[in-house]
Amino acid sequence: MARQVVFCFLLITSISSISAVQTHTVETSIGTINGMVDDVYDGSSGTTVKLRKYFGIPFAEPPVGKRRFKKPDPKTPLTEPLNAFNHSKACSQVTVYKLGDVPTDEDCLYLNIYAPETIQDEKLAVMVWIYGGSLMHGFSDMYVADNLAVYGNVIVVTFNYRMSVWGFLSTGDENAPGNYGLWDQHMAIKWVHDNIAKFGGDTNRVTVFGESAGSTSVIFQSLYPGNKALFQRAIAQSGSIGAFWSINENITQNARHLGTLAECETSDNKALVDCLRDVPNHKLEEFVSDFSYGLLTFPSPFTPVTDRLFINYDQKHALDLGNELPVATKEMFSSIDLMTGVNSREGSLFVIPLFGVIDPENFLPNRTFFEEYLISIFLETVYGGLEPQSARAFIIAEYTNWKDPDNKHNTREEFVSLWGDSVFGGGLYRTLNKHETLASNRNKTYMYFFDVEPDFTGGYVPMTWFKKLGHGEDIPFLFGFLNSDVIKDELKVTPSVWEQEMSRDIIRLWSNFAKTGNPNSPSDLGLNWTPYTKTNKSYLQMSRNMTSANVKRRWNQRRMTFWTSLVPELIDRLCLTSVSSSCHSASFVIIINLIFYLHFHSI
Repeated sequence: MARQVVFCFLLITSISSISAVQTHTVETSIGTINGMVDDVYDGSSGTTVKLRKYFGIPFAEPPVGKRRFKKPDPKTPLTEPLNAFNHSKACSQVTVYKLGDVPTDEDCLYLNIYAPETIQDEKLAVMVWIYGGSLMHGFSDMYVADNLAVYGNVIVVTFNYRMSVWGFLSTGDENAPGNYGLWDQHMAIKWVHDNIAKFGGDTNRVTVFGESAGSTSVIFQSLYPGNKALFQRAIAQSGSIGAFWSINENITQNARHLGTLAECETSDNKALVDCLRDVPNHKLEEFVSDFSYGLLTFPSPFTPVTDRLFINYDQKHALDLGNELPVATKEMFSSIDLMTGVNSREGSLFVIPLFGVIDPENFLPNRTFFEEYLISIFLETVYGGLEPQSARAFIIAEYTNWKDPDNKHNTREEFVSLWGDSVFGGGLYRTLNKHETLASNRNKTYMYFFDVEPDFTGGYVPMTWFKKLGHGEDIPFLFGFLNSDVIKDELKVTPSVWEQEMSRDIIRLWSNFAKTGNPNSPSDLGLNWTPYTKTNKSYLQMSRNMTSANVKRRWNQRRMTFWTSLVPELIDRLCLTSVSSSCHSASFVIIINLIFYLHFHSI
C-alpha cells in the first residue's frame, strides 16, 4: 500500500488533463475568462482535487512599439471571451542564459492562475510568484504550481515581467526613467488584487514570494508605497536589495552604448529613446546576448535605478539600520509580515569561470591561488575594481580555516562560504533587522535557514563534489517537484521519498504563512517557529525530520557581523582612495572595533 501511495505521488508529474470536457468561466475586469479543470492527485490526503487553471491572461497592454521602454498600460477590455488554455510566450531576454525551449516576444505580459475548487463561498489565500534570473532571464511557465496550490490549498499566480534592456533601460531622465520590469510586477499584483476574488481568492490574504532576483523584486515591491493594501505578506528566498549584481552605476552610459550599436547615436536623450523604440526586437536581443557587443556583463548593464518614482531611496544602503527611508516607504514595509531566508550553500552560484573557477568539477584551489587570484576577482566584482587592501587582509583572515589552512578542500569550502555569506547572508540580516525595527509589534518577521544534502539528481549545481543545498535548489521542494516540459532536461529533478515528504512540509509552512502570517498555523508541524527579533535572532533550520529543536538562534553570527558591520565600516570609512587626517581618525576607530571583534569572535 505504501509503495502505491509513493507511486501515485510520482505520477503528479504527468497529470492527466480533461480540459476538453471540463472548463470553468470567470467574469473579470477585462472580460470573460474560460479556464480548464484538471483532476490533481493530492499525495498528502490520497484524494483527487479539482484544480482550475487559467493560462495566458493578459494583465497589461503589449509593451511594443511606442510602449517600449515605458511603464505598462492597463489591459483594455477583451472583445470576446478568452480561452485561457495555453501559456503565453516568455518575455524577450538574454538568450545565452535561456533555461528552456520556450519562444520569447516583447508581447509577454501575461499571468497564470492555479485555483483549487472551493466549497461554497470559501475564499482562499493567494500567493503571487515572482521568478528569478538576475533580472536578465527567466519566465513564469517553468514553475508548475499544481502541487503548491492543491496541497497548500491556496491560489497561486505566476506572471511574466520585462527584464534586461526591455525592463531596465534608463537615460536617467523622463525620456527613459527605467524600472519598467518593476512596474510590470506592480501591475500584475494590482490585477490580482482587482480580480482574484472572482477566482475564489481572498484579497486580504495576498502574499508575494520569489527566489533570487525574484526575492530581490519581492523586497522592491514591499518597499513601494503604491502597493499598500495590495498584499499583506512577503516571502523573500535567497535575495534582497543592495547586492552588487542588482546595481549598475553605468546604466545611462550603457544606454548610450546601445544607441551606438543600434545606429542611434545622439546626445539628445529623447531622440535616442525614440530611435531605440524602432530597433527590431531581434537586434536588441542580439546586442545583449553576444559578448562581442560589450553588453553581456555581470552585473547586468541594465538594472533597477533610483528613479524617484518607484525607487525613492539609495538602493545600496536602504536597509542599513542607520539609514532613514521616506515615510511612505517605511509605512509600506512595516505594513506586511515578512519571511526570508537562505540555503546552506548559496555560494555554489559563483563556482563558475566568471569568478575565477575555470573547471568547476575539478576545482580544488591551494591557499596561494585563493588569496592572490580568487580574492582579487571577488573584490573587483563586488566593489567595482576598488581593491581595498585592508579589507583584503581581513577577508583572507576570516575565510581561512586555521585548523588546517593549507588543506585544499577547506579552501574550496571557504570560497563557497565567502560568496554565499557576503552576497546573500549579509543582505538577509540587513533585511531582517530593518523590517523587525520598522514593523515593531504590528507585523511579524520570520527567518529560515534551509540546510539539507539533497538526493535528487539534476538541479542547478552540476559539480559532483558539491553536497549541500545550492542557490535555487529550494525551488523544487516548494513546487512539489513538478517539472515543466519546456525547461532543459538537466534542470529537471527526481525526488526521493524523504524529499517528497519534506516538500510537503515546506508547502505547509509557506501556505500557513500566506493564510495567517504565522508559519505554525493552521497546519501545525509542532515546530513552534518563533519570530525573529534583533535580540533573539531566532530562525528555523529546515532539515530532514524537523522538530522544535530546529528552532535556533543567531545563525552564522560571527560572519554576519563581519559582513554587516566590520567590512562596510572598513570600506566606507577608511578613505581608501585618499589619505587625510580624517582618514587616520576613522582608521583608529576601525582598529579599535577590529580589536573588539577579534576578541569576542576569536579565530
